[in-house]
Amino acid sequence: MAIGSTLIDPRLEPALAEVSAAVATADLLRAGNLAERALRQGMAHPTFFNARGLAFQAAGRYGEALEDFRRASAYLPRDATIHNAIGVCLTGLERFGAALKAFDEAIECDPYRAQSHFRRGAALSRLGNHEDAIAAYERALQLDPHHADAMANLSLLLARGGSESRALELAERALSLKPGDTNALFALATLDADRKRHAAVEARIRPLLDSPELSAHARVGAYGLLGDALDGQSRYAEAFEIYNKRNEELRRLHGAQFVSAESRAPDATGHMITYFEKTPAAQWKARPAKAPEPGRDSPKEHVFLLGFLRSGTTLLEQVLGSSPEIVALEEKGTLNMLGSIYMTSEDGLDLLSSLDGQRLEDARKMYWARVRELNVDIAGKIFLDKQPLNTIKLPLIAKLFPDAKVLFALRDPRDVVFSCFRRQFRVNVTTYEFLSLTDAAKFYADTMRLAELYREKLSLNLYEHRYEDMVQDFEGRVRAVCDFIGTEWSDTMREFDKHGPAIDLRSPSATQVRQPLYGEGQGQWRRYAEQLAPVMPILKPWVERFGYPPA
Repeated sequence: MAIGSTLIDPRLEPALAEVSAAVATADLLRAGNLAERALRQGMAHPTFFNARGLAFQAAGRYGEALEDFRRASAYLPRDATIHNAIGVCLTGLERFGAALKAFDEAIECDPYRAQSHFRRGAALSRLGNHEDAIAAYERALQLDPHHADAMANLSLLLARGGSESRALELAERALSLKPGDTNALFALATLDADRKRHAAVEARIRPLLDSPELSAHARVGAYGLLGDALDGQSRYAEAFEIYNKRNEELRRLHGAQFVSAESRAPDATGHMITYFEKTPAAQWKARPAKAPEPGRDSPKEHVFLLGFLRSGTTLLEQVLGSSPEIVALEEKGTLNMLGSIYMTSEDGLDLLSSLDGQRLEDARKMYWARVRELNVDIAGKIFLDKQPLNTIKLPLIAKLFPDAKVLFALRDPRDVVFSCFRRQFRVNVTTYEFLSLTDAAKFYADTMRLAELYREKLSLNLYEHRYEDMVQDFEGRVRAVCDFIGTEWSDTMREFDKHGPAIDLRSPSATQVRQPLYGEGQGQWRRYAEQLAPVMPILKPWVERFGYPPA
């Protein structure tokens, strides 16, 4: 059916009929070609922009499709179908925030369309807002109880969050409506993995990997599940091979974005090492002006939880955050804007080292404004800002917040690096390094070298917390951390898996922190010693520096 109508041009009505018929029969290539011809002949009409946009979208040309759908929307601003199409294109371009706005507009135009709520849920999930994503999928199912995609996506989120019975019910219903649905199978595999039914996971996942229709994104997830299933069966060489295949697929998908030397995280870390090796400590040791007296909305204590990814920071955050006296914030980039100003050049670092007066106060205000945007109630509480790789931004912390306390998480470097290689992260300029075992080891070593330089040249109130010590003596080590940050032990900390703050289900730690404390994370590297052998010379100095046994 044509979108809109006009009879100004006598050629228009037959052209509209022809294009609409092609769309109705899903012959999108023909529809796009007919629409292109009409538009070149000067017959501007929303149906033609929409049809050409559909053809571009089907070919994966999301940028061009987006432009056409926006032209169609200019004619028909209240058309839910077009807003949905815009959202799909933005999702294809991985612009999930903008996609969410498009789906919200579609729902405003037509609140009773299940597909709009389903797509809104998918965008929210990609943004890490899983609570609202679950609500969106639930709404889609209220409007269409047979929406198999909503069932499958919801089942996967619930499985990752530990809601076993509902996840199982939804996954099985989705598969009855849509046999072979990838997300429903992933949900069942996730539930099997939680029960340590590793052979069952393998049996579900291998047929998926044999399918040529499996999307690249789904293939990455399938490799991760299969690798863990093989690891659970003590088939370590096979597991390593699968983890490597998963990472090669991710490198293929994201390499063009991150492969240039200018954008690589280790280059930035290397520049920082060079700068601080040659910069005298006196330039940084001078204590900056004390922060203003705390107001009614200020925290009782300000604590930064740093280290390196997969060093036990999420576990410690969950334990501490289970106390009613502590508010924990998980990896929200509170220092990103300030880092881009002061830590991307030597001139910026020199400026940071001498920051004082109003400029210093403005920088502090920028940080606290970002915290307020995140709607966390920190008044009178101990505020724990957890971001492991803010280790690299310690000069900012030392300058802006000289009274802040720094918890520095440590774990056996071999376990850290292998876990970074093994686990799947959202790929960004930092986590791209984990797709290669050698790159991960070098990045770890550079980050620890930088942390060592900072401890020599910055004024820091820093406490080292060792993951393995907490596993061996949970209450004793947590009490020591509590003493350092200025709070009392809380019995809720013992049951952190029940009382801890919500965690992003995309986090590689999500499954582990839903469980009581366990020691399986210690010494995992030994099972992969042969595969890790090439990077051992890079890690050996840090194994020795932190006092871990050589074998």
